Amino acid sequence: MSVAYDVVIAGAGIVGLAHALAAAQRGLRVAVLERDHRCVGASIRNFGFVTVTGQPAGDTWRRARASRDIWARVAPEAGIDVVHRGLWLLARRPEAAAVLQAFMRTEMAAGNELVAADEAAARAPALRTEGAVAAMWSPHELRVESRTAIPKLAAWLAERHGVVFHWGHTVLDVAGGRVRTAERTLHAGRVVLCPGTELTGVAAPALARHGLHLTRLQMLRVRPPAG
Repeated sequence: MSVAYDVVIAGAGIVGLAHALAAAQRGLRVAVLERDHRCVGASIRNFGFVTVTGQPAGDTWRRARASRDIWARVAPEAGIDVVHRGLWLLARRPEAAAVLQAFMRTEMAAGNELVAADEAAARAPALRTEGAVAAMWSPHELRVESRTAIPKLAAWLAERHGVVFHWGHTVLDVAGGRVRTAERTLHAGRVVLCPGTELTGVAAPALARHGLHLTRLQMLRVRPPAG
Protein backbone atom coordinates (compact mmCIF):
# COMPACT_ATOMS: atom_id res chain seq x y z
CA MET A 1 0.00 0.00 0.00
CA SER A 2 1.35 3.43 -0.95
CA VAL A 3 0.24 6.64 0.80
CA ALA A 4 1.38 10.23 0.22
CA TYR A 5 2.15 12.79 2.94
CA ASP A 6 3.85 16.16 3.12
CA VAL A 7 6.26 14.92 5.82
CA VAL A 8 7.17 11.41 6.91
CA ILE A 9 9.15 11.04 10.13
CA ALA A 10 11.02 7.90 11.15
CA GLY A 11 11.17 7.69 14.93
CA ALA A 12 8.59 8.55 17.60
CA GLY A 13 10.95 9.75 20.31
CA ILE A 14 10.88 13.35 21.49
CA VAL A 15 12.85 14.60 18.46
CA GLY A 16 10.50 12.88 16.05
CA LEU A 17 7.45 14.17 17.93
CA ALA A 18 8.89 17.70 17.92
CA HIS A 19 9.25 17.55 14.14
CA ALA A 20 5.71 16.18 13.87
CA LEU A 21 4.35 19.07 15.94
CA ALA A 22 6.25 21.70 13.96
CA ALA A 23 5.04 20.25 10.66
CA ALA A 24 1.44 19.77 11.77
CA GLN A 25 1.24 23.34 13.05
CA ARG A 26 2.13 24.46 9.53
CA GLY A 27 -0.87 22.59 8.18
CA LEU A 28 1.16 19.77 6.65
CA ARG A 29 0.03 16.15 6.41
CA VAL A 30 2.32 14.19 8.72
CA ALA A 31 3.01 10.49 9.28
CA VAL A 32 5.32 9.00 11.91
CA LEU A 33 6.83 5.53 11.63
CA GLU A 34 8.11 3.81 14.77
CA ARG A 35 9.69 0.37 14.80
CA ASP A 36 8.42 -0.46 18.31
CA HIS A 37 4.81 -0.62 19.41
CA ARG A 38 5.43 2.36 21.69
CA CYS A 39 8.33 4.67 22.44
CA VAL A 40 10.86 2.67 24.49
CA GLY A 41 14.16 4.42 23.79
CA ALA A 42 16.18 7.23 25.32
CA SER A 43 13.21 9.62 25.38
CA ILE A 44 11.39 7.37 27.86
CA ARG A 45 14.51 6.69 29.93
CA ASN A 46 15.44 10.37 30.21
CA PHE A 47 14.90 12.62 33.21
CA GLY A 48 12.29 14.90 31.64
CA PHE A 49 14.10 18.12 32.54
CA VAL A 50 13.29 21.16 30.39
CA THR A 51 16.37 23.19 31.32
CA VAL A 52 17.07 26.81 30.43
CA THR A 53 19.43 28.27 33.03
CA GLY A 54 23.05 27.34 32.40
CA GLN A 55 22.69 26.64 28.70
CA PRO A 56 25.44 28.25 26.58
CA ALA A 57 24.73 31.82 25.54
CA GLY A 58 23.39 32.54 22.07
CA ASP A 59 21.47 30.14 19.89
CA THR A 60 21.54 27.25 22.39
CA TRP A 61 19.99 29.38 25.14
CA ARG A 62 17.39 30.80 22.75
CA ARG A 63 16.45 27.30 21.63
CA ALA A 64 16.13 26.25 25.27
CA ARG A 65 13.77 29.15 25.98
CA ALA A 66 11.74 28.34 22.88
CA SER A 67 11.57 24.66 23.88
CA ARG A 68 10.45 25.60 27.37
CA ASP A 69 7.70 27.84 25.99
CA ILE A 70 6.48 25.04 23.72
CA TRP A 71 6.33 22.58 26.63
CA ALA A 72 4.50 25.13 28.80
CA ARG A 73 1.89 25.61 26.07
CA VAL A 74 1.50 22.00 24.96
CA ALA A 75 1.57 20.23 28.35
CA PRO A 76 -1.86 21.38 29.58
CA GLU A 77 -3.44 20.83 26.16
CA ALA A 78 -2.07 17.27 25.99
CA GLY A 79 -2.88 16.43 29.61
CA ILE A 80 0.81 16.22 30.56
CA ASP A 81 1.55 16.96 34.21
CA VAL A 82 4.35 19.41 34.94
CA VAL A 83 5.67 17.79 38.12
CA HIS A 84 8.30 20.41 38.95
CA ARG A 85 8.82 24.09 38.19
CA GLY A 86 11.84 26.31 38.76
CA LEU A 87 15.46 25.86 39.78
CA TRP A 88 17.49 26.83 42.85
CA LEU A 89 21.26 27.16 42.46
CA LEU A 90 23.34 27.54 45.63
CA ALA A 91 26.69 29.32 45.90
CA ARG A 92 28.79 27.95 48.75
CA ARG A 93 31.89 30.09 48.19
CA PRO A 94 32.40 33.79 47.46
CA GLU A 95 33.83 32.89 44.04
CA ALA A 96 30.63 31.04 43.17
CA ALA A 97 28.54 33.99 44.35
CA ALA A 98 30.57 36.24 42.05
CA VAL A 99 29.72 33.95 39.12
CA LEU A 100 26.01 34.22 39.95
CA GLN A 101 26.30 38.01 40.20
CA ALA A 102 27.95 38.11 36.77
CA PHE A 103 25.26 35.84 35.35
CA MET A 104 22.55 38.14 36.71
CA ARG A 105 23.95 40.94 34.56
CA THR A 106 23.28 39.00 31.34
CA GLU A 107 20.08 38.74 29.31
CA MET A 108 19.90 35.06 30.26
CA ALA A 109 19.02 36.04 33.86
CA ALA A 110 15.76 37.76 32.88
CA GLY A 111 13.18 36.76 35.48
CA ASN A 112 15.75 35.21 37.83
CA GLU A 113 16.41 36.34 41.41
CA LEU A 114 19.64 36.44 43.41
CA VAL A 115 18.93 36.15 47.13
CA ALA A 116 20.75 35.57 50.38
CA ALA A 117 21.07 32.00 51.62
CA ASP A 118 18.70 32.56 54.55
CA GLU A 119 15.97 33.83 52.23
CA ALA A 120 16.45 30.78 50.03
CA ALA A 121 16.11 28.54 53.10
CA ALA A 122 12.86 30.26 54.05
CA ARG A 123 11.40 29.95 50.54
CA ALA A 124 12.62 26.38 49.93
CA PRO A 125 13.07 24.56 53.26
CA ALA A 126 14.27 21.38 51.53
CA LEU A 127 17.45 23.14 50.38
CA ARG A 128 20.65 22.32 52.27
CA THR A 129 21.75 25.93 52.71
CA GLU A 130 24.25 25.35 55.51
CA GLY A 131 27.45 27.18 54.56
CA ALA A 132 25.90 28.76 51.47
CA VAL A 133 26.55 32.46 50.82
CA ALA A 134 23.91 33.14 48.14
CA ALA A 135 21.35 31.45 45.95
CA MET A 136 19.75 32.08 42.59
CA TRP A 137 16.16 31.23 41.71
CA SER A 138 15.12 30.60 38.11
CA PRO A 139 11.39 30.29 37.34
CA HIS A 140 11.96 28.94 33.85
CA GLU A 141 12.71 25.24 34.35
CA LEU A 142 10.09 22.53 34.01
CA ARG A 143 10.12 18.79 34.55
CA VAL A 144 7.74 16.21 33.14
CA GLU A 145 7.63 12.47 33.74
CA SER A 146 9.00 11.12 30.47
CA ARG A 147 7.34 7.71 30.71
CA THR A 148 3.89 9.28 30.67
CA ALA A 149 4.59 12.54 28.82
CA ILE A 150 5.82 10.95 25.58
CA PRO A 151 2.78 8.66 25.05
CA LYS A 152 0.39 11.51 25.90
CA LEU A 153 2.18 13.81 23.48
CA ALA A 154 1.88 11.25 20.67
CA ALA A 155 -1.81 10.67 21.41
CA TRP A 156 -2.47 14.42 21.43
CA LEU A 157 -0.69 14.87 18.09
CA ALA A 158 -2.86 12.18 16.56
CA GLU A 159 -6.14 13.46 18.00
CA ARG A 160 -5.64 17.22 17.81
CA HIS A 161 -3.38 17.59 14.77
CA GLY A 162 -4.24 14.52 12.69
CA VAL A 163 -0.71 13.09 12.75
CA VAL A 164 -0.84 9.46 11.53
CA PHE A 165 1.24 7.01 13.55
CA HIS A 166 2.36 3.61 12.26
CA TRP A 167 3.59 1.70 15.32
CA GLY A 168 5.64 -1.46 14.90
CA HIS A 169 6.86 -0.46 11.42
CA THR A 170 10.61 -0.56 10.86
CA VAL A 171 11.89 1.70 8.08
CA LEU A 172 13.87 -0.48 5.66
CA ASP A 173 14.77 2.02 2.98
CA VAL A 174 14.60 5.73 2.20
CA ALA A 175 15.16 6.92 -1.35
CA GLY A 176 14.24 10.44 -2.31
CA GLY A 177 10.72 10.97 -1.07
CA ARG A 178 9.93 7.27 -0.73
CA VAL A 179 9.95 5.50 2.64
CA ARG A 180 9.54 1.74 2.62
CA THR A 181 8.69 -0.62 5.46
CA ALA A 182 7.88 -4.33 5.27
CA GLU A 183 4.17 -3.48 5.32
CA ARG A 184 3.82 -0.31 3.26
CA THR A 185 5.45 2.42 1.20
CA LEU A 186 4.94 6.08 2.02
CA HIS A 187 5.74 9.05 -0.20
CA ALA A 188 6.51 12.50 1.13
CA GLY A 189 7.83 15.88 0.11
CA ARG A 190 10.18 15.70 3.09
CA VAL A 191 11.54 12.73 5.06
CA VAL A 192 12.96 13.25 8.54
CA LEU A 193 15.09 10.55 10.20
CA CYS A 194 15.10 10.63 14.01
CA PRO A 195 16.84 7.37 14.94
CA GLY A 196 17.60 8.22 18.58
CA THR A 197 20.40 5.99 19.85
CA GLU A 198 20.18 3.67 16.83
CA LEU A 199 23.42 4.38 14.99
CA THR A 200 23.01 1.55 12.49
CA GLY A 201 19.96 0.88 10.36
CA VAL A 202 18.56 3.22 7.76
CA ALA A 203 20.17 6.36 9.24
CA ALA A 204 23.69 4.90 9.28
CA PRO A 205 24.87 6.47 5.98
CA ALA A 206 23.89 9.95 7.16
CA LEU A 207 25.46 9.46 10.59
CA ALA A 208 28.71 7.80 9.52
CA ARG A 209 30.64 10.97 8.78
CA HIS A 210 29.97 12.38 12.26
CA GLY A 211 31.87 9.67 14.16
CA LEU A 212 29.15 9.25 16.79
CA HIS A 213 29.28 6.70 19.58
CA LEU A 214 26.97 5.99 22.50
CA THR A 215 27.78 7.31 25.94
CA ARG A 216 27.57 5.12 29.01
CA LEU A 217 25.03 6.48 31.45
CA GLN A 218 23.42 4.60 34.31
CA MET A 219 19.99 5.71 35.53
CA LEU A 220 18.71 5.22 39.07
CA ARG A 221 15.16 6.03 40.15
CA VAL A 222 14.86 7.11 43.78
CA ARG A 223 11.94 8.18 45.94
CA PRO A 224 12.85 11.33 47.89
CA PRO A 225 11.38 12.04 51.32
CA ALA A 226 8.29 14.23 51.48
CA GLY A 227 9.06 17.93 50.98
